[in-house]
Formats: sequence, structure tokens, C-alpha cells
Amino acid sequence: MMGLARQIWRGLLPEPLRRLAQPLANRMLEAHVRRQARRPHQADRLDGPIRVVGYLSGSHGIAASARLAIRAFESLGIDVEAIDVAEARLAWAGRDHSPLAPGPWIFHLNAPELLAALAYLGPDRVQGPRYGYWAWELPRAPDAWLKDATLIDEVWAPSSYTAQALDGASAPLRVVPHPLFMEDYAGTIPAHREPGFLAVSLFDFRSSMARKNPEGTIAAFNLAFGSDSSARLIIKTQNGEHAPEALSRLRNLAGDNVEIVDEVWPYDRVKALIASADVLVSLHRAEGFGLTLAEAMALGTAVIATEGSGNQDFMDNDCARLIPASQIPVEDPQGIYQGQTWADPEITVAADALRSLRDDPDLGPRLAIAARNRVAAQLSPEAWFRTLPQGLQQAARQRA
Repeated sequence: MMGLARQIWRGLLPEPLRRLAQPLANRMLEAHVRRQARRPHQADRLDGPIRVVGYLSGSHGIAASARLAIRAFESLGIDVEAIDVAEARLAWAGRDHSPLAPGPWIFHLNAPELLAALAYLGPDRVQGPRYGYWAWELPRAPDAWLKDATLIDEVWAPSSYTAQALDGASAPLRVVPHPLFMEDYAGTIPAHREPGFLAVSLFDFRSSMARKNPEGTIAAFNLAFGSDSSARLIIKTQNGEHAPEALSRLRNLAGDNVEIVDEVWPYDRVKALIASADVLVSLHRAEGFGLTLAEAMALGTAVIATEGSGNQDFMDNDCARLIPASQIPVEDPQGIYQGQTWADPEITVAADALRSLRDDPDLGPRLAIAARNRVAAQLSPEAWFRTLPQGLQQAARQRA
């Protein structure tokens, strides 16, 4: 029947009519995939292979989370199947019709991408419990996401903040943080630097400059040190060509002791920069998790960060300096985020924190030691594994 419908669609309808009808056809396709995906799928079958599904070759955060999960399983001696769905598109029928053994499916894909992946794989082939790892940065996830939680058996969020944003989802919620591997940071050699106090901040323009708020970091740094040449701030960015006006505005804010570096670097060079700094500053307006902050802690670099979003799960004033914030309406000239509210960190408090780190040479190392111990204990693969559902843990141990 579907084959006949496609033949009529492509062969009999003129191109102008197909273009006019495309939105309706897309809605019908989405409804079809949802109906297929909501059918019973042996959600109690934990005995088969564990599969981790994601855009495994991607460079964004949700792709990195899939690779971290695969590596965490493997580091614990647990076999997993890695499935890359980078080519997934919504379709009436999946790419393959051969049966697959039922078993746990872990989708490191947000709700819109999940629907395409299920269509691509074939919903009837995705038998066994389905877990969806979803990342969101604002206080409230879209209603469509909450409804599409019916496609899976449990929603995993990287932080308590994200879990709260997903409250009301039509599936149970679980906080599963990203795992870190301390061996990745232990041998990092700090980059060469000039004498004096060095602060660094990092962001990607594709993640929204407004959300990452480097303007706030520059304002706090200027308030703390003015034109003092013995204090320097390096803001390491990338993909500025996607937001040239934002990059130009940032460069105009930079004084003589603030350097803007918009380049794509190998990650080892990024780690070396962070390791060389006295402090990493993130006066973000919202973070779903804050992986760069956790990595700075693992590298032994003190951190100043906004209080109240995803990073607060693994960070407090015993191991960092958290900056209080009020909530303000979202304003994002890049148009990546719209509606709702996000944080407006207190610049004067951030400036005080910067000054205290420079004036007290023992404070940074104390925070760094506590931070490294915190992430080693709280974000290790073993700690990550203990956050997984009990049934999945038991099934995984049988594969170790």
C-alpha cells in the first residue's frame, strides 16, 4: 500500500502540486512513524545486545555524549554495538528489513532526531527497551519533545537542571551525567604563557554567543583588572564565520589585555590552553551539563561559573566559584534560542572572584585539587554506570 502511495505521489502528481502538498505529506509521514514506534516492542528484553545509537561522526555535544557512553561501557569491559545514524532521514520504510535480536537501545539523539532514526532503522526492528538521552539548555523543553517521550521507555538527562526542564515528559526521567576519563587529562602539558595572571574562556559560535555570554566575561575581567597588563584574558572561540556580526561585536569589546582567538584547534591544544590558565571563566546564561567546565576541573584549573544550571550537579563553592544570577528574558541575536528566560550572572561578584584568585595564590590550587577529586569521584565511568537502570546494569554485567 505504501509503495503504491509513493508511486502515485511521484508519478502522477505534477511537481507544483507536490510542493504545495509537501507539508501535509510530511505531517502524515511523521504520524505514520509515530504510530509504528508506539507499538509494543518487548520493552522487558534486556538479554540481547546493548546498542548505542547516535551521530557518532559528528562534532556537536550530543554526538560526543554517544562516544563517551560507548567508551564508558568498553572501559568497564562491556560489549556494545555502536550504530551511526548520521544519514537518518524520515521515510515511510526503514533502510533494512532484516530482523534484529531484541535488546537495550540507547539513543543519544534529541526528540526530533529520534523520530528520523527510528524511521531509518525501522521501528519494528528496534525491539527491546529504548532509552533516549536528551540535551536541552533552557528551563522548559518543547511540548513536542515531552509528547514524543512515548516513543521510548525512559528519558535520560545529563543533569538535574535538564531533567527539570523535561518534567512532564510522557516517560520516566533519569539523570545520567557524562562520564569523564581522568587519564585523558593527567599528562597534559600546559601551553607556554607570559608571566602574570591568565584567565581563559571558550565557546563555539554555533552554540550561541548570547548563551555563552563572553561579553559578561569581558565585563567582569575589565571591572576586576581594568587595563592592568599583568592580567590577561584569552577568549578562545571557533566558527565565527557563522556569526560575523557577533564576532565583530566581541572584538570591539576587547581591550589591550583581552585576546579573541577564533580558530579551530586540535583538542590537545585546547586542553593545553586550559591547563596553562589560572582560571577558566564561564559566565554562561544556561548549560545543559557544562562539559568544558568538568574538563577544566579534571585538568586542575580553577573555575568561575554561573550558578544554577547543569554544572551545579558537579560543582559548588568548595571546588569552584559559583556566581549568583537572576533570570531575564532570552535575547539571542543569532536566533538559536527564543522565548523563556535564562541567567544573568552578577558581574560584580564575578569580578570579586577573579581578584580573589589573583590576590590569594593558594586559592586556585586549593580549588583545583578539590575539583579534580570531585570529578574523579562523581563523573568516573564507574559512577556513570551506577546511574543506569538496575536492570540494564545487571544485563551489562553479564556481558563483561
